[in-house]
Amino acid sequence: MLYEFLKNNYKEAEPIFFSDIVIKGITKSAVNQQLKKLCNEGKLQKYENGIYYLPKKSRLKTSVGVNADTVARYKYVSRGGKVDGFYSGNTFANQLGISTQVPNKVEIVSNNMA
Repeated sequence: MLYEFLKNNYKEAEPIFFSDIVIKGITKSAVNQQLKKLCNEGKLQKYENGIYYLPKKSRLKTSVGVNADTVARYKYVSRGGKVDGFYSGNTFANQLGISTQVPNKVEIVSNNMA
């Protein structure tokens, strides 16, 4: 039941946050157990605590995961049509095309707290 929910609502290699999984009639502890079972079966991969993703198969039959930039964007900038933050500093200037500097660190201003 949980696997079908995830397949229908998330794309492959897209971050899935534990806090976002709400299924009527299923407790959070039951969801957590099912997530662990799906990880053990290889249907789901764990990125870090509370963040999972559906593995994407590459042309070489290996699993491709989610990258850190995508997780940061989903966690701090925008997810599901809701905007919580924005890129700032040299990252923002580079995105606008007014600077060619590529920053070592990505600066994000967000309402979400880690």
